[in-house]
Amino acid sequence: MEEEWSIERYISRKSVFKKNAEHTLSPSYVPKKLPGREAELQRLTLDFQSLTLDEGDYSVNIAVIGPPGSGKTALVRNFGANLVEYGRRREHNIIFEYIDCFAARTKSSVLSNILAKFNITSRGFSDEELLSILLKRLNNEDMHLIIGLDEAYILGGEAILSIIRSNDVYGSGSARISTIIISRLNEWRMLLNTTLSGRITDQITLSGYNKDTLLEIIQYRAELAFKSGVVSDEILEMVAEIAAKTENARHAIELLFRAGKIADRLAEDVITPEMIRKAKDEVFPEFRAEIFHDLKKHELLSALAIAKRLKHKGVISTTIDEAYEYYKTACEEYRIEPKSKSAFREFINFLTDLGLISNIVVNLGAGRRGRRSVLRLYDLPAEVLEERCRKILENKKF
Repeated sequence: MEEEWSIERYISRKSVFKKNAEHTLSPSYVPKKLPGREAELQRLTLDFQSLTLDEGDYSVNIAVIGPPGSGKTALVRNFGANLVEYGRRREHNIIFEYIDCFAARTKSSVLSNILAKFNITSRGFSDEELLSILLKRLNNEDMHLIIGLDEAYILGGEAILSIIRSNDVYGSGSARISTIIISRLNEWRMLLNTTLSGRITDQITLSGYNKDTLLEIIQYRAELAFKSGVVSDEILEMVAEIAAKTENARHAIELLFRAGKIADRLAEDVITPEMIRKAKDEVFPEFRAEIFHDLKKHELLSALAIAKRLKHKGVISTTIDEAYEYYKTACEEYRIEPKSKSAFREFINFLTDLGLISNIVVNLGAGRRGRRSVLRLYDLPAEVLEERCRKILENKKF
């Protein structure tokens, strides 16, 4: 007789993960050790040393540039936490705020998030008024704020520049705000179309990780996350070998996490090579998994529309007009009022900027003159894109 399902039965099952340790393999976890990034931590320390030496408050604005999975976010968040702690011991009032610009896409949203930490309401104020309120608070309490702006290109160069320029109110030696801009190289070049470049103190460019450093990283994370004996040296070598092709530490860490979840589903005590192979089929290193969770309702529906169209056999591209019809169908399925075609174009432009889809211009072909724009997927299969969009649409309460 088949055993009756119960939540207690599955919650009580053993796991390959240590208790309360799964989060050490999540993208949001900030590790205390950063193998291969000691030189960059030292450089950031030198960049910000004026804030710890009683030399006055100067605005320090750093760009940390690198490919996906090169440790940009971990580097900045690790440094920010350590600088705050060092300042506390030396009685320097330094605060660090990390902002993911996927979630906070405007200057107003960034400032509102920061002011909320001071229990200050931001409703009803303009951006300039919000900046003024923030600066007065920092000045009155003799604080220096460092803002880490991740995926900063979404915020835009002009918005970042206006935050930096706000320091001019108090003059040299009395600045209250510094920034660390986190970006991939191509997006950083877009930001430099403004006069922002003249305000950048230092640019730190990270390269991808080699196999030896990846192995060191996942050895450390495996010790944090898994029980003793779960992950062998052979498995770690295998993961490092796979991720070395992308030079992406996030790829390696996600492979370990997925393999651990597969082991739990199978009620196994160790991670096997076959589990790593299965995990490899589920992990797409080109994309941050959390990108999907930060997409807004109609952006998710637009991505779903593209996936629904492109998953059909033999279909390699679609047009805006065609995709818009699928978007309206997706809206109807989730009982959401569709936006106009011009708004849909904006959603597609944003998804293109993220690298989630590709918008390219092609020739119309033999016997037809002209060119047209088409939408394609290169790295993420349409079925996977559809699955991820649906999962979030069904779990979120819009």
